[in-house]
Formats: sequence, structure tokens, C-alpha cells
Amino acid sequence: MLQIKKVPSFGSRARCVKQLYQTAFPVEQRVPFWSLRLRSGMNGLELSAYYDQDTFVGFVNLIESDDAVYIYYLAVADDLRGKGYGAQILDDLKRRHPGKTIALDIEAPDQNADNPRQRAARRSFYLRNGFVPSGYGFKDGGLFEIIVFGEKLAGPGAYASLIDRLAFGLTSTVVRPMKEVKHAKKH
Repeated sequence: MLQIKKVPSFGSRARCVKQLYQTAFPVEQRVPFWSLRLRSGMNGLELSAYYDQDTFVGFVNLIESDDAVYIYYLAVADDLRGKGYGAQILDDLKRRHPGKTIALDIEAPDQNADNPRQRAARRSFYLRNGFVPSGYGFKDGGLFEIIVFGEKLAGPGAYASLIDRLAFGLTSTVVRPMKEVKHAKKH
């Protein structure tokens, strides 16, 4: 069974999470790591590392509201992918947040993208673990689809407010039905 540990400001745990964060997510999809650590525990934000005994497995960064959990970042160490750890992390989140909607966004499928197989594999992973399309998405340098486990939230504004809490409301994400987002012109 995986152990969950808070990520401190400094030390080996923070270094492991930071290194995985920087390699698992493209720079344009990351906020500064120091801000994740600084805000962890504030305003419902969580940054936690997962371990299998002494082996660092991965991490999750999320925000919790009264009725939902929004996963900003979830990553499993490169050399441990495909061994069931991602599913175990999702199971832990489902167990720790019973009755709450768990939502996240993923790069939408796009055969013209530079990583169509990776996008398809990521989407397939979440679908196998009980997530379903919410019907909503947004553009932020690319097209993102919001998927959920549990009840869908009441409209696009509910998702947008959770997404924007990562930046303390300094951004304004426009969440719309996927069919509208796919056909919206780029700014």
C-alpha cells in the first residue's frame, strides 16, 4: 500500500517531486514549483508525494472544495509507469474524498499534435480508472478536455473556478462545451 507524505519546502522529498514535475509536464503547462510548495495547505491546495516503502513513486497537486477535488498535476516516476502506481494514486484520492467529484484536465486527442499516442494513452488510462468526459474543456496554449470521476459539476463555471484557484483567481479560464472549444478560433 502506498504511503502519502506532505512535500516540505526543502529536502530530498521536495527535490524528487520537483524533478518529476519538471520532466513530466511541458514548461508551458507548469506554474513555478516554488509557488506549489508555498501554497500547499493554503486555501485547500495540496502537494503530496507517494512512496512504496522507501521508493518515491509520484506526486499529486490538487485543490479541494466542498463538493469537488480538482487535480492540477499527477505524475508517476518514469521508470515506474505501467506498474499500477497511477491507478493506486487515483484509488487513494477516491478513498480520501468519498462522494466528491474528482476532476482534471488532459490534452485533448489530436492526431496532428506532436504527441498523439501519449495523449491517447493518458486518456485511456483515466477512462480505465472510472473517469468520464465532462463535456467541457478550454484552450490554454492548446486544447484541454475536462474529465471527471463521480458526478459532473453544475456547468462550466464550476470547473473554471476550481482551475483558477491555482492562481488565486489571477487568471480567468473560459470553460465551454467541448464542441465549442474545438471550433473556437485561436487568439
